[in-house]
Amino acid sequence: MVLIFHNYHQISGMKWLSNRYAYPLVLFAMIASIALQAAWLIQLFHSQQVQVKRDLDQAVADAARMSEYLSVAPGHENNENFRNFFLSPEWLQLKQSYTHMRNKGISSRFETEMRNDSTLITIGLRIANHKSKPRKRRLVSVFDNGETLETVMAADKRDLRRMDSLVKLECRRQNINTSSFYILYDYKTGKPESQENWNKAQNADYRSLHFGYNLNFFIHTYQLVVPSITKVVLQRMRYYLISSFLMILLTGLAFRFLFKVLQSQRLYTQARLAFTGNMTHELKTPVAIIEAALDSITRYQLKNDPVRMENYLAISKTEINRLNLMIDKVLNLEQLDNGEINLRPELYDVQQGLDRVVSSMRLQNGGGSVTIDYFPSEEPCFVNGDPVHLTNVFYNLLDNAVKYSGPEVLIKVTCKSVHEQIIVTVQDNGPGISKIYRNRIFERFFRIPENPDIHMVKGTGLGLHYVKQIIAKHGGTITVAGEPDTGSIFIVNLPAYHEI
Repeated sequence: MVLIFHNYHQISGMKWLSNRYAYPLVLFAMIASIALQAAWLIQLFHSQQVQVKRDLDQAVADAARMSEYLSVAPGHENNENFRNFFLSPEWLQLKQSYTHMRNKGISSRFETEMRNDSTLITIGLRIANHKSKPRKRRLVSVFDNGETLETVMAADKRDLRRMDSLVKLECRRQNINTSSFYILYDYKTGKPESQENWNKAQNADYRSLHFGYNLNFFIHTYQLVVPSITKVVLQRMRYYLISSFLMILLTGLAFRFLFKVLQSQRLYTQARLAFTGNMTHELKTPVAIIEAALDSITRYQLKNDPVRMENYLAISKTEINRLNLMIDKVLNLEQLDNGEINLRPELYDVQQGLDRVVSSMRLQNGGGSVTIDYFPSEEPCFVNGDPVHLTNVFYNLLDNAVKYSGPEVLIKVTCKSVHEQIIVTVQDNGPGISKIYRNRIFERFFRIPENPDIHMVKGTGLGLHYVKQIIAKHGGTITVAGEPDTGSIFIVNLPAYHEI
């Protein structure tokens, strides 16, 4: 009693704990996990944004450096010093510094002269010692002999196309594939050539610095504009996004599995408690009958009435057999679950076994309210099975059909051979079984909860579990069919016997 009382309170405490705290704790854990993943992804998104902008800066700078080199390279293709200088990042930095210096109120001069043996680049800066009145800055461009403004503008357009092509090439090398456009600025005034493009660029995710793209003359500067870099960032983050999603999904599935285990455990515990109550009632009934029969024999001195005494002894023997059957059922299930039961297969005639079970059930329920019709097959139905356990399977199915069929029992049993399968059906006229319970009725201790009439029938919830286990060990299956309120049909499939 102490152990039972302790277990009851332990089960009640677990149920109270799981119902009151389990769901909120899991919900909190899921929200915290999602929040942490989201915070990490947001931080990663911002860092990737910075990296993409750096890659774009590098792409435009490399393109500008190459474009300027190509503008002065003709005739110097084989000059390694020439190439190394104009393609160096230091030269680009110096050139960019000069370009930005003109906006600081400093007079400047930039001259290039290509000679056969060398290239002269003259950069001059004039800084006033005293603050002077602001005056309009003047920019003077000097062209080489033979060049006109039209030829220079044509060359500028050609170099612009080359610059834009180089920028796109460098972006592809950086794995940056997204829509973009460029803005041209007048080198003299710094104003954009297209006001529309300049307006569109104000809300863009990325705008590069202004770069020149020809060392021979200064007409325009180039600026790359990328309206949105989100697609590129998400593309670079795809593996992190997938891993985060999978982590959240796996966490959710793990919690769902845990809840199903807890729920199954709770249902199993409740079923076990119900089984204990039912089993106690089942055991008390035959014990009470035996006690009453023996008490009557001694109290009324039935040794002088051999007929009545024989009747009471027969009743006692029947109840003892009933007790043995219940004990064997529990022991068989324990052995099945532990893998200790060993079948002793032999050539077994299913129809002969069914005939014996049907005859026994007819004798046991000899009243006119129980009708069992058996329809054997004209063909032989042999399986390679254990006669004892298969007979118990058929007995359990027929016993359940009798118990749950109601006041007027009508049972139909058939056996036939179809496509190397032996099919046995047991059909009753009971209340039927809902589809939601057709798989669960084979669970240990389970009894259908929704029909109160069922609980008027004595039972342990072990029979169908034993049936399914034995049939599975024989390589067969058992299913349930039928509609509610029209009865149930249990269908057993066993592989037919074949001689090797």
